[in-house]
Amino acid sequence: MRIVITSNYEIGNETGSAKVAEVMSSKLSKNNEVFFICLGKYFEEIKKSNSLTIVTIPSVVIKNIYFPIITPFLMYQVFKKIDSFSPDVVHAQNSVLVSSMARMWSNINSVPFVVTFHHIPTEAVEHIIPSLSKTKFANLVQDIYEEITLKNFLQNTNLVVAQNHRIAKSIRSIYKNVKIEIINNGVEIKHLNKIKPNINYKRVNFTFLGSYNIRKNQKLLVKVFKHLPSNYHLKIYGKISTGKEYYDQLQVYIMENKIKNVELNDFENDLIKIFKKTDYFVSASKKEAQCLSIIQAMAAGKPVIGLSNETIDDLVNKDNGLALRKNTSPNVFAQNILKFVKNINYTILSNRNKKDSIEFDIDNVVLKTQQTYKRLCQSYSKNC
Repeated sequence: MRIVITSNYEIGNETGSAKVAEVMSSKLSKNNEVFFICLGKYFEEIKKSNSLTIVTIPSVVIKNIYFPIITPFLMYQVFKKIDSFSPDVVHAQNSVLVSSMARMWSNINSVPFVVTFHHIPTEAVEHIIPSLSKTKFANLVQDIYEEITLKNFLQNTNLVVAQNHRIAKSIRSIYKNVKIEIINNGVEIKHLNKIKPNINYKRVNFTFLGSYNIRKNQKLLVKVFKHLPSNYHLKIYGKISTGKEYYDQLQVYIMENKIKNVELNDFENDLIKIFKKTDYFVSASKKEAQCLSIIQAMAAGKPVIGLSNETIDDLVNKDNGLALRKNTSPNVFAQNILKFVKNINYTILSNRNKKDSIEFDIDNVVLKTQQTYKRLCQSYSKNC
């Protein structure tokens, strides 16, 4: 099968949408031919292997939001390359920018078009620009996006991949006739599953992994650990270069409040190294459609303690971790951590988390995705 996959990020970006598109392209290329379109510094074609070709589109970054520089001539160049590749299916991530360009090509050429949403569409503005959350302007932008942009996009989409039923419900509320398939995000869990529990109560190690920004809400975690004993230690990881302003704010707060048990670190792509030094994963994120780092923590056998969001509500329960109400104060959050750590059987919870992560194994997700492509192609009477 010949598959086009698109991403609205550069290769190596730490966001979930970017990671999923990159990993899926690589995995799908093992048994298919894949043409991966993503952002970059220049317009160029890179042949990664006999079955994986990458085309990058020039882009600019404004306030940590990536914008492709799409001109009529660039569209002509991209369309010409897709024409030459002659795909059986096109699979985009989210509904704007490069995704809209891919959908346009698919519609013109009558090729099945698939899109995966990595956020809840009816809460898109709040997800992308959390500083505008709940403002009148944000509500206006959200309404315009849904009624003008997204509804038209869905009407010209053959299949939506939703990571969970909450996303599917959101999509149905915008356009009820679109075909939806529920397919989880996929992560590499096999190596993470091999990490053994190694709890040391002289120093209890907590980790948060995610971009430095308001939506991830790291400042609340810092405030929580201000209320915890000095041997309860939090390491926060994120890409500093893409979240410098928020990172600097956190550093100032930590220094002014003389908080000694919190470290801010640059993003490391060595998850084994991070989770070997982790006992618990903590999260105060405001919105997480399906958070990869929480799934990865579970795969490594690390109990998750977090405030309510889409991922916490779906995956964390009394049998594998601790889910708290969204409006929990830092002091109450800290008291719940102390009680939780004191009273659990760590080994049992660790093993339960590994078991609960199996459904997110990337190989299973790739297989399900391929089967979905084939069914869609068959409905188009395509031989693929």
